Amino acid sequence: MRDGRLVAGQIGCGGFAWDQDIPNLKQRGDVVVKYCCDASAASAGKAAKEFPGAIAETDFLKVLDDPEVDFVKVSTPHDMHKGIVLEAARRGKHVFCEKPMAMTLEDCWEMVAAIRRGGIRFCVDLNRRMAPAMQALKARVLEQQRNERHSPWRYVETERAPLAEELQTHFLMRMQDESASYRLVHLDPLHGGGEILGETVHWMDLATWFFDGQRPVAVTAWGSTRLSHGVNLKFSGGDSATIVFDACGTFDYVKERYEVTSRSALFQSLFFAENRYYGMNEGEIETFQLQYDAYAAEVPGEGLDAYLRKNDIRRRGGMKANYGKLGVDKGHRAMLAGFVESVKSGGPTPCDELAGLRSLLLARLAIKSIELGQTVPVPVEYWEPAFA
Repeated sequence: MRDGRLVAGQIGCGGFAWDQDIPNLKQRGDVVVKYCCDASAASAGKAAKEFPGAIAETDFLKVLDDPEVDFVKVSTPHDMHKGIVLEAARRGKHVFCEKPMAMTLEDCWEMVAAIRRGGIRFCVDLNRRMAPAMQALKARVLEQQRNERHSPWRYVETERAPLAEELQTHFLMRMQDESASYRLVHLDPLHGGGEILGETVHWMDLATWFFDGQRPVAVTAWGSTRLSHGVNLKFSGGDSATIVFDACGTFDYVKERYEVTSRSALFQSLFFAENRYYGMNEGEIETFQLQYDAYAAEVPGEGLDAYLRKNDIRRRGGMKANYGKLGVDKGHRAMLAGFVESVKSGGPTPCDELAGLRSLLLARLAIKSIELGQTVPVPVEYWEPAFA
């Protein structure tokens, strides 16, 4: 530590680091960034200028060998995560790692063992679980399950007990995007592995966090292991999550929409900007503050419609980075805050190594399901591995 602040090293200074890591770390008064490390000296140097006195470095081992460094943020290509994490664990350095945790289940197992041997705090940036809109959505669903409320007009049948299916909860996650979002390296089987590994791990983790206390027992997937696909997760309590990911959509509309049906109610989350709740009264709307909003003066207010209007202005400006930044709050800042607090307190991280392993496991099983053209089970020994 330095003057009561944690000392950090940023490893990987590409596009994601500039979108999230650099601005989020700059906002934290309890963290000082000592290193910006990248294989490209130019990228490392550019990032280091954002932090007073930061050192530009191309060798991540030099960052890890510095006894003053408390933790590193890893934002490198997927296939590099394992090597950096293993070396960090050997040196007792805490790690905040981008998703996916690794490329293979075997790599994840090796990483978990090293993390636990090293006694370090480890967090995977599966950030959707920390988004304010997702936190609010889950809280409202749980409240409806604890204490059912219904619209005044609804007839509530009392002559019989509810059927098992009527007590189930279903979670639909709908993604539409343009394939231009994903560079070829994301689809390369050696470095990216395709969008199930690179993107859908987010929603695998979101589903398991949402249905905390249940274990996924079966995975049914269809489509392409590289781009557009769908996945259904069946949970031990009878609940289910369905993910539909299309890479042939349009930037004209938002990427992510979520719907939960439970206890005769509908809960919607529209791209982290707005939640809507139906079936419990006349309908409620809850809006959320954007993470970046360069257009607040032109389009005041929150919610989906306001976001779409702001985004239309941005698109007409050519979507250039220097034209104005716009972004919903997907939970990156809250995940970083939770990780930093865990390092300081020694408590659990918001998304630990087991959560990272499990999201990768489900992604790999979805790929297997597509390849076989059939449903595949989730082996309990993979979900709850026993490490000596």
